[in-house]
Amino acid sequence: MNQTGYSPGSSTATAVGGVSGSGKKNGYWPLEKSKKAYLDYLGNKTNEIEEQKEARRYYHGAHWTEKQLKVLKARRQPPSTRNRINRKIDGTIGLIERLRQDPKAYPRTPKQDQGAELATAVLRYVLDEQDWKSISPEVGRDAAIDGIGGIQIEIEAGDHGDPEVGLAIVEPDSFFYDPRSYKPDFSDARYMGEGKWLDVDTACDMFPDQADAIKAGCGGADSDLTSNPDREQKWFSFDGTKRLVRMVDIWYQHKGVWCWMMFTGSIVLMEGESYLVDEKNKTICKYIMFSCNVDHDGDRYGFVRNMKSTQDSFNYKHSKLNHILASKRLILSAGAVTDIEKTRQEYARADGVVVINAKDVNEGMKADDQSFDFAGWSKLLEDDKQELDNFGPNQALIGDIQNQSGRAIQLLQQAGMAELGPYILGYRGWKLRVYRAVLPIVQKYWTAERFIRVTDNEGLAQFIQINGTGKDPQTGYPTMVNALGSLDVDIILDEGPDTVNAQADVYETLSQVLPAIAGMLTPPQAQAAVKVLLDTSALPSSAKKEFRDASQAQQPDPLQQRAAAAEVAGKEADVIETRSKAMLNMASAQEKGAPRQSLPGKFELPPEIQAAQALADINDTNANATHKRAQAAHISTQSTLAPLEVVIDHAHRNADREQAGSAARQIPES
Repeated sequence: MNQTGYSPGSSTATAVGGVSGSGKKNGYWPLEKSKKAYLDYLGNKTNEIEEQKEARRYYHGAHWTEKQLKVLKARRQPPSTRNRINRKIDGTIGLIERLRQDPKAYPRTPKQDQGAELATAVLRYVLDEQDWKSISPEVGRDAAIDGIGGIQIEIEAGDHGDPEVGLAIVEPDSFFYDPRSYKPDFSDARYMGEGKWLDVDTACDMFPDQADAIKAGCGGADSDLTSNPDREQKWFSFDGTKRLVRMVDIWYQHKGVWCWMMFTGSIVLMEGESYLVDEKNKTICKYIMFSCNVDHDGDRYGFVRNMKSTQDSFNYKHSKLNHILASKRLILSAGAVTDIEKTRQEYARADGVVVINAKDVNEGMKADDQSFDFAGWSKLLEDDKQELDNFGPNQALIGDIQNQSGRAIQLLQQAGMAELGPYILGYRGWKLRVYRAVLPIVQKYWTAERFIRVTDNEGLAQFIQINGTGKDPQTGYPTMVNALGSLDVDIILDEGPDTVNAQADVYETLSQVLPAIAGMLTPPQAQAAVKVLLDTSALPSSAKKEFRDASQAQQPDPLQQRAAAAEVAGKEADVIETRSKAMLNMASAQEKGAPRQSLPGKFELPPEIQAAQALADINDTNANATHKRAQAAHISTQSTLAPLEVVIDHAHRNADREQAGSAARQIPES
């Protein structure tokens, strides 16, 4: 519940880009309606709230209730907790994150290509600044446990003259929403928000103009505005010394516009119109949430619901087996022992001494055979273990990973996660909604000039200028450079391969496309492709320099190239000369007319046949010259692409080895 983005100082403070004024004057919700919205959630979602509390306890290993522990203690049976729910959820989130992808903008038309690249760079910069790779898996875990996860978008003070876009995780135990909503993405929710306990002094510092009202109304009217999660009962309980106030931040739709209000149980602290907009310049809510599952009653739940009963059965059977192994069941004849309880204790001890009254020990007392009971409980325990292990990605579905390439392992992992399809689709859809929400907000608030880093090439930071000024090369007048405000937002946002930076993205794309078009490249194009692929690869700088030096050493001598060009030019000159002589002979023959009758002598072909033969010789010479040039170009292209093929093969083999080793280490145990 960050206050950045608001203008504190009055009870009707204005959000950045919002509208100020009292609720009655501007038609905002009154305090009573906002409180009722929160209470409606608490009243209608009691079962969901209690299930969330229990799910959090099961994830953290609190599986036994106090009543169950008392029963086990009375029968002297040790409790046993094997928390496989925690392992399964963590393994699922870890495997999903291994398949993560980075945001990427695609243009709808070729004219928007540069705008798409700029949008991609801006999005990745914002996400990197907010540590998105730590936020997204935490939200995914919240949704897997509580059934609800998401973030809130904040406007924070920046150091570039413009506000920054912040992303904060929403705690599920403090979140509330419209109880009539049943869609997994909360698109049908009319309101949503958070409620948290704050120390009175902290609240007064945040709202100095309302300090007296906050102190006067703390405690009494706020006690019913909470779902009483376990952590609040432990840390925020009223013991007579703490002075706390319940702060509620609610965002609601009013007359087609998203508005917000911050209030306590007795006063309105701030309110206004949403300061966040989408690509169509319509107001949006700052909470972007999603659900793991929604049941027939509209309640949202996570993975724990489907694993809880099996986990309880597993714990009970494991505890029962421990009890069977640690206990002995005795069969005694009447009067065989003097003190039964003492006999029980001595028989359980490894060095115990049991005294019986009967003459024959075997007739007076014997231990019952419990091997059949132990085998039965063990079989049931194994069934429970398999049921838990078969939930989500598991070794049986993934298959044998030995002697598999990295790509093959990835495909098998995806097949093993097929039953988590709805959750993965919801999780991916939530991330895309975050990307689509961030870009228009950046366009709205980033108006000053700044530079953002887009790659790290050989340890040198490369930057893109945003909202800068430059000179138009055609007109010479000043113009804007990469103006975000004028960026065409008609862009399809999707996710591309997970890369550390834009440099790695270029390398991966080029290495996939280049083998298919290598035969169509001219020598200059092939040299340029090799240079780009080498510069964007993950090779060390020393290796890149060595490769460049070797490539330069293999280039032909310029003097030899000039000699070859001169030879080709000489042949072309001979062809031209031959063609000129043939045309001259044809002209002379036509000028003299029909030849006179001469004495029989050496046979000569008619002039028109001689001219045709000369033209055929010329065409043959041209064809030979063209063929030689084509052969030279083919040899040059092959020599240029040969080092490229070596680099690509080496990179692919390293990637396969790294992915195979990483998969063997990180795949959840069955």
